[in-house]
Amino acid sequence: MNVPKVNNYESYFDTAFNSASRIVVSRKIPFETRELIRRKESAKAFYNSLYSNIDSIIKHFPEVEKLSKFYEELVDVTIGIDSYKKNLGAINWAKFMVKKLYYLFLKRKIGLDELYGRSKSVLKQVSKNFEFLEKSRKQLSKFPSVKILPTVLLAGYPNVGKTSLLSELTESKPEINSYPFTTKDINVGMMKQDNYKIQVIDTPGLLERPFSGMNRIEKKAVTALKHLADIVLFIYDTSTTSGFAVKEQETLYKNVKTIFPEEKIYTITNKCELDKSKKTHFYVSCITGEGIKELKEFIIKKLLKKT
Repeated sequence: MNVPKVNNYESYFDTAFNSASRIVVSRKIPFETRELIRRKESAKAFYNSLYSNIDSIIKHFPEVEKLSKFYEELVDVTIGIDSYKKNLGAINWAKFMVKKLYYLFLKRKIGLDELYGRSKSVLKQVSKNFEFLEKSRKQLSKFPSVKILPTVLLAGYPNVGKTSLLSELTESKPEINSYPFTTKDINVGMMKQDNYKIQVIDTPGLLERPFSGMNRIEKKAVTALKHLADIVLFIYDTSTTSGFAVKEQETLYKNVKTIFPEEKIYTITNKCELDKSKKTHFYVSCITGEGIKELKEFIIKKLLKKT
């Protein structure tokens, strides 16, 4: 998510104050009139700068209610929805107070110096909220870029070939290394058929133990993935070159079935050029290309079928 940097409160005040300080009124106008105009124009410049910068913060942060369930879960797990709303609400209060103070100035109930002083005091009250939102922005920037599209989720132990299969199925070229735990983040690729797209997601090691044994953050992350997945492809490596015994992989498969509806899960034997001893829905090889075309056709038919 692309959200602009949130600065500290002094930065916003200084920017607004500098805008006000640059106001110049023609010396041809009588002094008293000139001073009146200068104060009004300075106050206007100060208000416009401060209000627009605060308003921009609020507008650039996504509204939770408008997020997909996937992103809503990620916000909750990384930031906390209640804290997120509370801190945005505090900034919104500051925006309201800045506007209120400007109107008091226009009604001549406060002077220019008081407008500056009280506005700065308002900003200082929400200084921690600015800091919180900047930390939140950094978290949001790390979110994987996923779309609300027909989605395939790849599951299985590390080094069974998930990232390799993602490369074969899509135009994505993720980093592939020949050692365990290569997938550091959620990797996303796109399959294309005519004018349609199918999203394929390589999971980041979230589904490698029972759901009941996961901590809150991990559970939320898995729940987020549940909202996306139309099909789950569980990948076996029965050649054991992944470093995981077949029995271990079968246990993991049972765990995945407790999270996702069984009718959504299809099993794949990857590295089938080395071994095909286990009965699965598909046999593929990212080395020889065996079974890749058939798997693609199945996914397209399953997810883009006409209703």
